[in-house]
Amino acid sequence: MGIGGLRGVLGRRESGRICISFRVKMKMASLWFGLSVEKADSRRYTAVCAVEGCDWRIHASKMVDKFSWAIKSLTGEHRQCGRLEVNPIVTTKWLVGKLLPEIEANLDIPVLTLKKMTQLKYRIQVKTRLFYKVKALAKEVINGSFSESYALLPRYAEMIKDTNPGSYALITWHSDPVDVQPKFKACFFSFGAQVRGFLKGCRPMMGIDGAHLSGFFKGILLSALGIDGNNEIFLLAYGVVDTESQESWNYFMRNLRALFEREGCSRDDWTFISDRMRGVDLAVHENFPRATRRCCAQHLYMNCKNGGWSGELFHKLFWIVANAYNPFVYNKAIEKISEFDPNATKYLDTCTGQWSRHQFDPAVCCDHNTTNYVESFNALTKPYRDLPLLSLFEAIREWSMERIGVKFDKAANMEPNHLTDYAKHEIELRSAESRFCYSTACGGGEFEVKDGNVKIPVNLHNRTCGCGVWQGSGMPCKHGLRAIYNQRLDPVDFVSTYFKGAAYKQAYAEHMHPMADPTQWPGSTLPTIKPPGIKRGAGRPQKQRRRGAMEARKRKRHTSVKCSKCKEMGHNARTCKSGAGTSKAPPKQRAATNKRKTTSDGASTSKAAPKGKKSKQA
Repeated sequence: MGIGGLRGVLGRRESGRICISFRVKMKMASLWFGLSVEKADSRRYTAVCAVEGCDWRIHASKMVDKFSWAIKSLTGEHRQCGRLEVNPIVTTKWLVGKLLPEIEANLDIPVLTLKKMTQLKYRIQVKTRLFYKVKALAKEVINGSFSESYALLPRYAEMIKDTNPGSYALITWHSDPVDVQPKFKACFFSFGAQVRGFLKGCRPMMGIDGAHLSGFFKGILLSALGIDGNNEIFLLAYGVVDTESQESWNYFMRNLRALFEREGCSRDDWTFISDRMRGVDLAVHENFPRATRRCCAQHLYMNCKNGGWSGELFHKLFWIVANAYNPFVYNKAIEKISEFDPNATKYLDTCTGQWSRHQFDPAVCCDHNTTNYVESFNALTKPYRDLPLLSLFEAIREWSMERIGVKFDKAANMEPNHLTDYAKHEIELRSAESRFCYSTACGGGEFEVKDGNVKIPVNLHNRTCGCGVWQGSGMPCKHGLRAIYNQRLDPVDFVSTYFKGAAYKQAYAEHMHPMADPTQWPGSTLPTIKPPGIKRGAGRPQKQRRRGAMEARKRKRHTSVKCSKCKEMGHNARTCKSGAGTSKAPPKQRAATNKRKTTSDGASTSKAAPKGKKSKQA
């Protein structure tokens, strides 16, 4: 028997003796038994069964070549020895080596599943609490340790600049008077393909938000995202700071301005949309003095619910105000809210940011009044926010690289004047709605379009409509399309250039270049930074976001149900009390038939005819 055969025999010493597990073949099955080692050194190995009274014994020694081992004697037989289910030599390291493929395939695998796999595959029982440590060590083997991740960040930033020219990668650290080694403070990343694509092909609006990290060291993942011509998210920049404050947002905005200036863009009238977060307004206006601030309408509505203004009527009026494209609809809905509660109107007036669509700048050509597309990116990064920082950044980079690569190939085949899929779909929907409108030419490119009992002015030269939808979205509304079709013109000529192939090709004119893994990075003289001083508290880290008192629970139906008949909130079509189908009578049941069903043996299965009625059958 070679030394490899005895490698599984060698164990660790506990309480003056070595407890090991040895596999022996018996007549009926192959079982595991507990052994006690009597002698174990570099020349010989002797072990007996751990059960008292058993005469099983093995003795092996090293051969002349000083490499191979030979079993000299194997006496006795296990007759009344039970299998050892609780094996004392099963360590965390051993379990990590055996269960690593399963954990790598599914990082969220439950510990009870790992326990069951160990019991079925290796016939041993392990305490449940040990598998939590096994998962933590396995994740460290797969993704690296948190300390190593922070130490590699300076070299990671240099690799981004080398492989993707024009990229902006900054790692900020601070020195501690007591400790010579610097500590991580913040970072900021933006690839060259991202910033140049945003400046050339995307609308001048950015959504900004922060998401909490749930790993060993706390932090906030800040991100800035634009919207491309197909109405899809376009990642511009991201970074990690210690806390969400005015100082951290100022750091992020200062680097964003430096990023634009390096590309030769000195524009400072961007449009930013975000929640009413702490320190955002001051940071934005300090770095972009002429910037426009939009406030997320959903976030504002949740603040209203927390303030006590809720219910079916307020919900309906609020979203009429938020989605109003013209001042007339806005003022009418505001008057209704004032009648509902004057304090609610006063609170809405305190919001300095734009949240109603009629307030938006037509040059932006974007009518988004919520940050849903930014929340989509936060949801995408959620599975990675508990990983080491370098693994998180690599997940974001790989997602962006793959996404831009697909769009790069798609944009190469687009004609400059062709509409994107989103714009084409919107024009088709609005064209179908325009069939119920009637237009009257007034001369000079002006039209009067009748929509039901309402007359709407349209100007084709200025690309404006009285309803405000054309100006807010950058695409002709149903009234504008009715006037365009009246003149036998092509609607594509009246769509903003942001939604055409030329801008889409500019947004995805470049793609991100691949990078090697850290084992292939060249040496560097940059300092090795340490993790920040803030660690997560004791106990299991929180993964789910804390929901507000008035917010719907996860996987629960929202309390505000919308009726499909009258479009009102608070009830469904079955309990609707207005419009057609308001009868509360039970639904009609299918009339019973008297047809006989015959079984295979010829017996009838139909019920007998009710008393007092004649049967149709003779």
